[in-house]
Amino acid sequence: MIDWVFYLYAAIALASLVILIIMMIFGGLDFGFDGPDVDVDAGIDIDIGLEGGPGFLSLPILLAFFTGFGGIGAILTYYGVNAIATPFIAGIGAILIASILFLIISYAFKYFQSDSTVRFNKLIGRRASVSVPITPGNEGQIVLFTEQRGRTLVPAVSQRSLPTNAQVMITGVSGDAVKVMLYSEWKKKMGKKEQKVSKKTKR
Repeated sequence: MIDWVFYLYAAIALASLVILIIMMIFGGLDFGFDGPDVDVDAGIDIDIGLEGGPGFLSLPILLAFFTGFGGIGAILTYYGVNAIATPFIAGIGAILIASILFLIISYAFKYFQSDSTVRFNKLIGRRASVSVPITPGNEGQIVLFTEQRGRTLVPAVSQRSLPTNAQVMITGVSGDAVKVMLYSEWKKKMGKKEQKVSKKTKR
């Protein structure tokens, strides 16, 4: 005959597992860090806002602990392991399960954070579109697609006024922003350089 303690452990495991699955389905997993809001950092990197990493006492980790605790406890009770030793063994096993999950999440967090960093100097030579008007002496904003972040917003400066939706070329880095110029002007400038190189070659 199965002891009532078995059902208690099983209920703990099942309830925790169901809540964890529901959180996964509805995207409610919160490992103790902020969402992927783009934040410009010191003009060099674009930080996605995942600071501090996952917390060991975050809700998903705790749910994983109770799922493991209840599951192991139910198994040990079913096979008649000593009732006093069972919660200790189940607790140790649950800590191991939660720790493994925590390490996996921590590694994924570090990889995601590193992989999502966009360096301004690597954007030089890329074409973009103005999303916030730029005027001389005043910072605006451009948007472009990057391999790391997809649609990425970047602060930008220019020597001339640039309206929204203007097509620009990133030509350099200035402090916490990138330098841009109209794509048409950049194209003309490059054309003139090519002509000069061509003339020198002919000589």
